[in-house]
Amino acid sequence: MTREVRNISKTANLPPGSLIYTGEADGQKLILTTYDSMELSRRKITTIREFLEDENKGIRWLDVIGLSNVEVIKELSNELSIHPLAQEDILNTSQSPKIEDFENYLFLITKNIFKREEGFFDSEHICILLYSNCVITFQEYDTDSFYHIHKRLEEGKLLRANGADDLFYSLLDSVVDNYFLLLEGLGSEIDRVEDELLENPNKEILNKIYRLKRELIYLRNILWPMRNLTNTLSRGESKLIDDQTIRYFKDIYDHIIQMIDIVETYREICSGMLDTYLSSIGSKTNEVMKILTIFSAIFIPLTFLAGVYGMNFKFFPELNWQFGYFGFWILSIVITLGMIKFLKGKGWL
Repeated sequence: MTREVRNISKTANLPPGSLIYTGEADGQKLILTTYDSMELSRRKITTIREFLEDENKGIRWLDVIGLSNVEVIKELSNELSIHPLAQEDILNTSQSPKIEDFENYLFLITKNIFKREEGFFDSEHICILLYSNCVITFQEYDTDSFYHIHKRLEEGKLLRANGADDLFYSLLDSVVDNYFLLLEGLGSEIDRVEDELLENPNKEILNKIYRLKRELIYLRNILWPMRNLTNTLSRGESKLIDDQTIRYFKDIYDHIIQMIDIVETYREICSGMLDTYLSSIGSKTNEVMKILTIFSAIFIPLTFLAGVYGMNFKFFPELNWQFGYFGFWILSIVITLGMIKFLKGKGWL
């Protein structure tokens, strides 16, 4: 059972807007980044009040890392008038990717997929809120999901010269780019499993194929909602996104479509590998049955002779013949050689 399905039970039978964190990560920290074309500042804050009282005239980016402290998220949401259902989605880590356009802000949910040390896929629940001059992100884990964005802000002024919508795009683009890296790794693994399958099909290979199929289904279930999300952004219906930035969202949409095609191709390859495995096992079984059938065909007449001369009738003409035993073996050898010659002649041996 996946983590998403298991954690849905935490919010079962609760009224809409209930603030229940459905994740498992502990701890929380607040990182405030402020910048304009000339200056950049990044610092850790301890309270929401520090963010609200910050009077920087540039772009502000508040990164809330960790969702376990519900009170902090509730305080921030109340101060910024975030809709109760959006608050619930921030804490509901099983929520699929989506985007909602409220009057004063855009609310987006996405998933950053990564591979755990145990070897299975997991996802980080990420929410992004876009205001006219401010971006707020909520990360489930303390990961380096947005490391490249911080690096770009530090190294160049191109991103800092644009508005909050460009930062909003960059954050989403960073998540989508990570999908390409995962697909590249999956493609390499599929090639390795395919080579192993052709060399030695065994039960371990079968387990690998089924694991790959589950991972591809996991990716597909995230990419399809992301397709709808990026399609909405590419239409440019929000007043918070500049016309120039809309073109970049169209590029992300194209990337998602490309990744969906790749996933479907990989799924077909895995299905083909499964068919190949079953065919290989069937071929091996047929070879074993062929050998057993040949042995059976050779020993059937010998078994018949042994059965005849094993009967307990009193009068057997050959019983008193002094060469009867040797005659039996000579006849058995002749029959065996005759059967072998017959099977070779038919091409069965």
